[in-house]
Amino acid sequence: MIPLSGTAILWLSIGVCTVATVTILFYSRIAMPRRLEERLRQSIQVFGTAIELRFPSHKGLTERVVVLARLIGKRLKLSEKTLVTMQMAAELRDIGLCSIPYSLVHEKSTYNWDDADWSTYYRHAEVSGAMLELVPSLRHLAPIVRLHHTDFRGTGTEIFPSGEDIPVEARILNVVCEYVWLSRLQGSLLSRDSIIRGRGTAFDPAVVDSLLEVLTSNSGTRVREPYEALNC
Repeated sequence: MIPLSGTAILWLSIGVCTVATVTILFYSRIAMPRRLEERLRQSIQVFGTAIELRFPSHKGLTERVVVLARLIGKRLKLSEKTLVTMQMAAELRDIGLCSIPYSLVHEKSTYNWDDADWSTYYRHAEVSGAMLELVPSLRHLAPIVRLHHTDFRGTGTEIFPSGEDIPVEARILNVVCEYVWLSRLQGSLLSRDSIIRGRGTAFDPAVVDSLLEVLTSNSGTRVREPYEALNC
């Protein structure tokens, strides 16, 4: 074996240190964050599933909301980062339902709800936002979740902002959540009419127009289910 000179040993040591440094940086800045993000995504899905188990009437709604919301977001040219944030907010938007009386949802038809019942139900958005604020890694989702049922016209205050002061993710979820829920109750055609009537008052006109484009994509052929629109 040929002995290494001092210079060769120095360069070899530098090379080993460089490889080790690159490996550590890759793991700490890329690999580990990806693993943590994946675990976070899995945890979020578990939360969503738990809500659907407690409220069977909501089963499958989140998946439809996520698909439609992303399609609308793409039409509005939102960045992928914003789309991901919106998807996470969509999956966690209803965790505050745990504070809603079980009997209200399961023993009384929504057709028989009075103003107090509706007020109680919609309080879940505020509760959901408050819960997310307690988790540092999810705190950025709180404003979106808290405002995802806020009318587009709002009141212009800090608590109930209006127009573009409402996060775009919340404006999209407001339209999509209402459409998906009404579709389950009364079918897609009547649901779409309800959304159109709320254009500019309850709902952001640009989001409503994008929803209609998604639902009538494929050369004017109405998309019956949002899953089909993924192939548009």
